Amino acid sequence: MPSRTAFTDCPFRIGKTPLTRYELVLNGLRHELLVKEERCNEFGSVKDRVAWHVLSQTLKKTGPVKAVVDASSGNYGYALASICQRLGIAATIVSSPSISGYNAAGIERAGARLIIAEGEPGESSNAARVRVAGEIAEAEDLVFLDQYSNPLNPAAHETWTAPEVFAEGPFDACFVTSSSGGTARGFSDYLKAHPGLAKLYLVEPAASGAFLDAAPGAGNKLKIPGYGSQRRSSFSGMKPDPNMIRIDEPSTLAAFALLHEHELAQVGLSSVGVILGAIDWLSQQERPSSAVCICADGDERYLEEFESRYVPSVARADYDAARERLGPVIGTMQRMANTAVREKTGT
Repeated sequence: MPSRTAFTDCPFRIGKTPLTRYELVLNGLRHELLVKEERCNEFGSVKDRVAWHVLSQTLKKTGPVKAVVDASSGNYGYALASICQRLGIAATIVSSPSISGYNAAGIERAGARLIIAEGEPGESSNAARVRVAGEIAEAEDLVFLDQYSNPLNPAAHETWTAPEVFAEGPFDACFVTSSSGGTARGFSDYLKAHPGLAKLYLVEPAASGAFLDAAPGAGNKLKIPGYGSQRRSSFSGMKPDPNMIRIDEPSTLAAFALLHEHELAQVGLSSVGVILGAIDWLSQQERPSSAVCICADGDERYLEEFESRYVPSVARADYDAARERLGPVIGTMQRMANTAVREKTGT
């Protein structure tokens, strides 16, 4: 039986994040789009749940520890560093040069040691992070939490995030991005055990190959942190293969700007990709339908670098064309009701 520590013992304001409802009109049909706002966790992302679950369950097995190390592209490292600071545990976070300035500053502000792993020839950034974290763990006798392979990662979502979402369902479809694979696998396992609640769809760019092979000719560079992955996830192997929707980065970046300008949603970049995947699916339905989107973090992690880092990563013509195409679609979105969004400074 899965542990319920995540529900009963967590001393932080993690979980019970709001589900914000929007209405949008596509092809003359009114659909419901629901946004699970994981940005409202205490440390700002869905990875708060993973960091707490992985760490707390590890401590339950090992007893108290003085120091831990793990690899992260950003959000998990930020959450783990913050939790460890509160618990008096020294943390080392191994990340990549692509880490956002927001997450890097947050990790260091929490008193953790941040190591940037440079890949060897032919080595992916993820593989470099994991390799360096393992080397540090062995050399310094630290506890290596290994979130990318640890089954506690998807278990956090199977036993915590997904039940929380579907307590407000059922829905016609549920949308997540793959990232490291934990959220997607956790939701897949939960929905397999509870058939009829929703169909699960993964949303990512064409170059991602976390669960299915990247699209032919898609290139080998991802431009948005956490939006897909170029390594096969340790949690892949879903049977049957997951439903996949490919949404390109120029469209995701353009929609991020539009959502921000219209003050519709304060979600992060990968979350916007997930929302676009849901909109794409809804546009193909022949009856009013509902789609729930698991939105990993908030826009505050990207706004400072949006114009200087993210927009220049794609062709300007593609970005401008996407803005023109998506403007009327996003213009139909209306928030259906005010949601009591929990502030990060209190409940």
